[in-house]
Amino acid sequence: MTNVTLAAHPVKLVVDLDGTLIAEDVTILALDKFVHNNPLNVFKVVWWFLHGRAHLKRKLAINVDLDVASLSYNKKLIDFLLNQKHEGCSLFLATACDRLYAEKVADFIQIFDDVFASDGKINLRAEAKANALVAIFGEGNFIYAGNSMDDVYVWNKSAKCILVNPTKSVFKVMKDRIYLIF
Repeated sequence: MTNVTLAAHPVKLVVDLDGTLIAEDVTILALDKFVHNNPLNVFKVVWWFLHGRAHLKRKLAINVDLDVASLSYNKKLIDFLLNQKHEGCSLFLATACDRLYAEKVADFIQIFDDVFASDGKINLRAEAKANALVAIFGEGNFIYAGNSMDDVYVWNKSAKCILVNPTKSVFKVMKDRIYLIF
């Protein structure tokens, strides 16, 4: 883990869900469960997808109950986040998964001050997530924890970067940035 000192508090620390806070991808879990329960549901999935990713995610969230307690949470990251919260950080969950799932996760672990997520109309992913966070906090006024190439858009607008289980391609793109790694 690279040693990075977080800025003087209060700090706004924003955390991605899929692949970062948890190992899984919530939308993929819901999709698998939905189709597994009835293979003919694949036709509904295609129809919903034709209306956009955010629409598909909302429909899955309405139709598939996921047990958020059974997700594979990153304990090391959560311990770090709890420590930061204790030090005065404001914590935010920002995810491309649907808000209905994101709020269930936030309610389960009870450390986040607010949740930003896809809402059935807007798919809060990559550049859309970066733009939303800049609109809320201002460019360079938040720290972001993520794991994927989609998160590079957000890291480019953040003050500091936290990489969680990053791929080799993420390391390559982030080679000139200072970051904390989990």
